Amino acid sequence: MKMMRIRCTALVAAMIVASIGVSAPHAGNRSLTDNGAYPHITVTSQYDPTQSISAPVRRLPKGDQVRLPGGTWVWCGINCYHTLRNATVDFWRRYDAPVTLP
Repeated sequence: MKMMRIRCTALVAAMIVASIGVSAPHAGNRSLTDNGAYPHITVTSQYDPTQSISAPVRRLPKGDQVRLPGGTWVWCGINCYHTLRNATVDFWRRYDAPVTLP
């Protein structure tokens, strides 16, 4: 019984040390990947499937941000895909859509 308790304690301690060793290098900036680049997303226009755009996304403590083509980082609203699509490829089409009255 005592030997089993020692083994369990050693196993738990080894797992804790391993998890700390893995997470320590990424503690400074969790939004960066190993090569220093941000992960990218690609969205396609809802109105024209031939139009698409790709942009980097970064994760911050207060939420996610996506970078627009001009270099500006904007907060993701509903999600980053929706924000990027509405701010770029579908921006003018949303306002040019025909109005239907009841």
